[in-house]
Amino acid sequence: MISVIIVGFNSRKYMEDCLSSLLASTYKEFRAIFVDNNSSDDSIEYIKHNFPTVIVINSQRNLGFAGGNNLGIEEAIRLKSDYIFLLNPDTVTDKKCLETLIGKANKNTVLQPLILLHENNKKTNLINTTGNYLNFLGISYCSNYRKPLTIAKEQDIPTASGAAVLIPIEAIQRVGMFDESFFMYHEDVDLFWRMRLAGFNIKLIPEAKIWHKYSFSRNKSKIYYSERNRIIFLLKNFSTTYLIAIFPAMFINEIAILIFSIFNNTFFEKIKSYFFLIRALKSILKKRRLNVSEGEDKIIKKYIRGEIDFSEVKVPRFYSCLLDIYWKIIRPVV
Repeated sequence: MISVIIVGFNSRKYMEDCLSSLLASTYKEFRAIFVDNNSSDDSIEYIKHNFPTVIVINSQRNLGFAGGNNLGIEEAIRLKSDYIFLLNPDTVTDKKCLETLIGKANKNTVLQPLILLHENNKKTNLINTTGNYLNFLGISYCSNYRKPLTIAKEQDIPTASGAAVLIPIEAIQRVGMFDESFFMYHEDVDLFWRMRLAGFNIKLIPEAKIWHKYSFSRNKSKIYYSERNRIIFLLKNFSTTYLIAIFPAMFINEIAILIFSIFNNTFFEKIKSYFFLIRALKSILKKRRLNVSEGEDKIIKKYIRGEIDFSEVKVPRFYSCLLDIYWKIIRPVV
């Protein structure tokens, strides 16, 4: 049994395509759970009227991606689900996606379908992500973005994307649910990194496909949450040795982001993120992993990279090369 969890906030415009494609799946042993994050549109009424088999959970306040999914996960556990499939509302699911994933599934592995771009009201053969890359400074971004789907192959990946991913219930029981302090952005990176450190595998299954109506944005809210959460992720999940080793590059990178934020009109959002970190430092440190074992050390060296290569973020090539060189220098000692 799979519980498909969709968290929406004013997502009415996406629901017809999303739910119609999901409910047309060839695999039928699933329940769809829609969690509404206190929307102001008619998402709930629309779903209840047009898709009565969907379980609807109405949150009385916006809990973000993290908290909304946790509500859905609690319902999935109550339903005694074997797997959880997280799905963004702005997606279209291939009818064989769930069938293909469950055919490859086991209790020790998180499975990422191939996420393709849905643009101009059409499915494309261009990749949105084959899983997320993770830079040593905590920067996470789509892998193989806008490349043709033919390059995708079944493989181990650093972390999965929360836009569409099949998770065995055992993984949730072992490491816990989403950290709700993230609210949105990087909460999926944190969850799947914890699963990776707990010994779970994370794999891409390219035969399973979904299409994502993805558009990259750099709005002020995203800058605030992504910047503060990137640092929370590092403080929570990496050793003191690691944090000391990356500190020089981290310091320079923070200065670079501050300078960039002045020209991008997001300076106050970046400063606001620092104030949040100061206020929340005690609670962050309570969650912190104090030591990285030998096995975890190997995971860090295998899955973390130095460069930043994402076309939507205009990182100067020379800067990305410098980061890569720095990572190669410190990698043996972290």
